[in-house]
Parts: sequence; structure tokens; C-alpha cells
Amino acid sequence: MKLIVLLISLFSAQALALTVPERLSLLKDDFAVEHNIAEVDFRQFQLNYPEVLLLPEYQLPQTAQYPVDQLQRLYRNAQLCKGPWPVNPLLTQPVVFTRAVCNKTVLPVGWFARADYIHPGGGSYARRYVALFPERYDELIAFYHISERAVAEENSELFRLQHMSESALRALIAGADFLIAGEELWVRHQDVYRVYDRAIWSRTLDRHDISFNLVSDVQYCVTHTGNICWQSIEQSKLPYYLAIGLVVFNLLFVMGWGFHRWKSHQKILAERMLVLQILTHELRTPIASLGLTVEGFRRQFDSLPENVYDEFRRLCEDSRRLKQLAEASKDYLQSTQGQLSVEHVPSFNEWVEFVCEPFDVTLSLPDDQAVDINVYWLATCVSNLLANGQKYGVAPLTLSASISRGRLVMRICDQGPLTAKDWARIRKPFVSERGLGLGLTIVESMIKRMGGKLSLEGPPTTFVVEIPCESNTSASRR
Repeated sequence: MKLIVLLISLFSAQALALTVPERLSLLKDDFAVEHNIAEVDFRQFQLNYPEVLLLPEYQLPQTAQYPVDQLQRLYRNAQLCKGPWPVNPLLTQPVVFTRAVCNKTVLPVGWFARADYIHPGGGSYARRYVALFPERYDELIAFYHISERAVAEENSELFRLQHMSESALRALIAGADFLIAGEELWVRHQDVYRVYDRAIWSRTLDRHDISFNLVSDVQYCVTHTGNICWQSIEQSKLPYYLAIGLVVFNLLFVMGWGFHRWKSHQKILAERMLVLQILTHELRTPIASLGLTVEGFRRQFDSLPENVYDEFRRLCEDSRRLKQLAEASKDYLQSTQGQLSVEHVPSFNEWVEFVCEPFDVTLSLPDDQAVDINVYWLATCVSNLLANGQKYGVAPLTLSASISRGRLVMRICDQGPLTAKDWARIRKPFVSERGLGLGLTIVESMIKRMGGKLSLEGPPTTFVVEIPCESNTSASRR
């Protein structure tokens, strides 16, 4: 009986105490009626200040984003201002910029938006360009990194950004509900940040019995938003009962956590088995091709006549593909949950044309723009579908694409007879339909990992790939 009374009193005490998230919700409502010293439109901020023009790391050389040998070659070309220039999709914009500098060519304003802003050597393209063309300063200042600009007028939006810590900038970029920058607290209300000085926010926090530290100053944080770790100021008179409740809660939590860990372990094992299937399937063709190419190269190594140049090119391409596959698979194996990471592609159309180059396919592409996608796995999926269409479908083979409301839709179509009713049958592993089999199962699994879906329409046979596709502000500026 005493135990029942104890539990009743414990839960009654807990029911009267607000949790930190509940206090934060009330805190936001309270701040809405307080006087603020500034307001920042978050959507306009995203348009005016891309991430790469805010964070200090983009002032450093970006060599990890480019092939080192090609970057070294471009550097030598820049010193002499003559070719031959590197031919690599990743270096398209740096090559255009270097040649424009060498030839003193006038680059349009739109190019600086399309070029992803940052030079491989660190800092913005715009600042380097204005050094040669000072008269272009006013029209290119918007493409400067904030640390490259002159210190702005005090209390302006740019002034606050220039004096923010890196953790505060990252919290702002992520759209956190709260962040602290110096003595100012930023609170997000829908799409507007309201800025409060210390006198206002400290008084408001005291009313709700809540305080905070910087996340970087604490070893452990239960509730954090942006760069802030929140703590409640407890006034409880029942520490003993709360301790007992905490013990009970911990026991239940450990039991639930153990069960969750077991389920997660089973899921991880299934995902890693899928990776092994992917590696087995994908490595067969490049390894076989690489073996044949190396053998042909070895027989004529001393002379290197022109008739082996193609084989040498194949050797290089297959080696690159194997390396890419190994790196991508390593990332996959290290990932335990969530979607695959994405990379920034400055030109979606150029990327599609590069992927489709080995195939006899007609392209129908939208207006070009920058997108954020998983380059390797999406290219693998599209190549697999094109290879199936070219080998087992009926010509002609076409690929069309559209981008709308953050979604990328790609349609790979041949004149075959498959319909939506065939989808349930051909998507099963090891159930082959003229060679589709395991490869199609892998494609569907990887598209799901990218947050999308794969479907079949027809006739004619049409595979539809739909994935989320975030366009950064460079696309919106164009």
C-alpha cells in the first residue's frame, strides 16, 4: 500500500513540473510579445547568403573537392596561361574562370551564381575577379564571402553575421528555433528571426525557470536547439521521490533500449548483406574489363602504339570506377540509418549527359540548374536502367527529366511491352525477366535509400525514378 501511495505522489509531482520542451514552447509565445531590436527574414537570408559564403572553412583551399592531379595541372596552366586544359566535369567552372582571367574575358553576373561561388584555392571567385576588374565591384559584391567584405554598418544584418561564431552561423543556416550570438538571442517565429538583447531575454528566461549554456561548453546535453543547451531551474521539494522515479524510468528505458538495439542490429545486418549483393553485382563488369585491358596493355607496353590508346583509356576509366565504388560502398557500410548523403552538382544537365554518354539514348532535359543529389548511387541506378533498356528493350531508348517543388523525376523509356502489372514480379530478387533480376532489386533499394521511389509504367516500358532534389540558392539566383 505504501508503494502505491509513493508512486501516486511521485507522478503527481512530475505532472505539475513542465518539461524543458514545454517551457521552450511557452518561452517562444512569451518572446512574441516582447520588444525586439531587429528582425531577419529567414527566406531572404537564405537567398542572400548561401552557406559557402558564410562559414569560415570556405576561405581555406577546397582541394578535397577536386582530383589533385587535375588541380595541379590547372595551376600550372594558370601560371603560363596556356593549355592543354584539364578535361574533367568537376573542374569545368575553375577552368572557365582561369581562362577568363588569363584572357581578361568579361564574365556575366549569372556565371558567379552558377559556379558555386568558391574558388578551389579558397575564397570567392568574385573577389579574385574584382582584383582584375575593380569596376565590377558593385555588381559582384553579393557573391563575396562575408569575411571578404568590409565591416558593415553596426547593428545591420551583415554586421551581425560578420561577428557571429561558427556555431551560431551553423545554427542559423539550419534554421534552429533558438541561437545565441554574443549578447543577442535569436528566436525564430515562422520564417522570421527576432533578435533580443540580453536585458530582455534574461528577464524572460527567469520567468520560465530556464537557463542555458553553449553546446560547446558542456559535455552532455539533453535538450539543445541550435548552439544552445537548455536546462530547467528545478524548484522541486521531492528529490527523493524523483530519484526513485528516475531509477524506475531508467530500468524501463534500458529494457526498451536493449530491445531497440537488437532490432537495429538485425536491420543493420540485412542492409550490409544488401551491400555485399551490390558490390558483387557491380564489380563484375569493371573487373573483367580491367583484366582484359591490362593484358592488352602488358603485351604492347614497350611500344605504346596508337592502336592501344583506347585500351589505356579504358584502363583509367575502370580504375576510377572501381575506386568510386569502393569509396561509396565504404560510406554505405558505415551508415546505419537515414538517407544517403548528397553532393552538390552545379549543372544537372551536364551531369546527365556525362552519365548517358556510353548509351545510345535520346535526352529530353529541363532548364539547367544546380541540384543536391547522391552522385554515385544515382548514376549507378540510371546506368543500370539504361543498360537494361539498351540490351533487353526495344529501340529507341529515351530519358526525360523534370524538376519541380524539390522533386527530381527521371523517366527511362523504351518500346518494350512491360506494364505496371509486371512490376510486382520483376522486382523480386533472382526472378529474372530477360536479365533484369537482381540489378533491378538493387536499383529499387538504393533509390529508397535516397528517399525516393522506383515505379514501372507502360506500355511502352517506362521506368520512373523519383527522388528528393534540393536546389541551393545558386539555382534560385539564375
